[in-house]
Amino acid sequence: MEDSKPINVEKLIELTRCNDILFDFLRKNNALFSCEGVCTRCGHGHIHLNCEKSSSDGLIWRCSTRHCTYKISFRKHSFFSGSKLQIARITKIIYFWAHRYPREIVIHETGISNGSVVAFYNFLLEACCIVLQEQSEPIGGPGTFVEIDESKFRTREYHLGKRAKGVWFFGGIERDSNPPKCFFIPIEDCSAATIIPVIKQWIKPGTTVLSDCWKQYYLLEAQGYIHSTANHSIEFVSKSGTHRNNTASHWNALKRSLPRYRTTKAVCFSHFVDYCIRRKFLDNAKDKFLETLRLISLVYHPNRSLDIQPESVLQPQAQHEPQPQPQPLIVEKLLSQSDNNNVGNITTEENSSDFSLM
Repeated sequence: MEDSKPINVEKLIELTRCNDILFDFLRKNNALFSCEGVCTRCGHGHIHLNCEKSSSDGLIWRCSTRHCTYKISFRKHSFFSGSKLQIARITKIIYFWAHRYPREIVIHETGISNGSVVAFYNFLLEACCIVLQEQSEPIGGPGTFVEIDESKFRTREYHLGKRAKGVWFFGGIERDSNPPKCFFIPIEDCSAATIIPVIKQWIKPGTTVLSDCWKQYYLLEAQGYIHSTANHSIEFVSKSGTHRNNTASHWNALKRSLPRYRTTKAVCFSHFVDYCIRRKFLDNAKDKFLETLRLISLVYHPNRSLDIQPESVLQPQAQHEPQPQPQPLIVEKLLSQSDNNNVGNITTEENSSDFSLM
């Protein structure tokens, strides 16, 4: 598998045919880990890899001391831990998700149930969300220009055609940044009490903020920003060059990516997150499968303790818990081009209400 060409389906089949070849490949890509070392229980034996018929992988890490019964799962610390599915089948799911295969094809090709495919697709989505969070940082600063805008993504209740409630998103794009930088986050409403703190959190003081003439934006100058506006009821670009064309184009691309029906709040958000993940990490990657494995390795490794369950990123907070501050989706290469294609087929709980990328 040293070929520099991207891994295609033929190579994937060859890779997953033999466990020894697959496990070696996953170790090289930091998706499986070695637990070799001195036994932490007895302090005398050495942990090494043994055959184990009762294990789904046929392997287990075991202490070499005869009377020591210490064992460690072959999948310890990895993305594969906690699942009874064969590693080869999970690897195929990772490949299919990276290349945006519809669930129906994945179910047909792997023989895995719809629920398991949905869970792993959401599991991968959550892992990438964690990477997005950790790479998030405020944009702008003195001498820079940031366009800001808000947009409402309509939803349909009870799978009917009538438009009902919607989800508000707020975003900002830094002009002339290389690579381009922006942030997009879900918000509860468009009140000043909601948007102004978001601006203060994710746009640096001294930035020239470009917006429409919404009256609450005029509070920005008192917060340490230079504010310039364009009145869209009169002109799309003001005489000073102020406009929001960049943010508007991305709202349109995101809305085109949504399915026509079944656009509940949770589905809307899952498509939004999937869009941002792919534009930041996968669309320009030489090998989308290897890039996905790299993202997984940033989240799942021996030095990190995680307690993640599939689909949890899309679940609302309990009503009695305080809502956390929403985190932005910083997409450095989001501005490269518009995407007219659908951004995935992730389904979630249809009764989800409030959500944020935390």
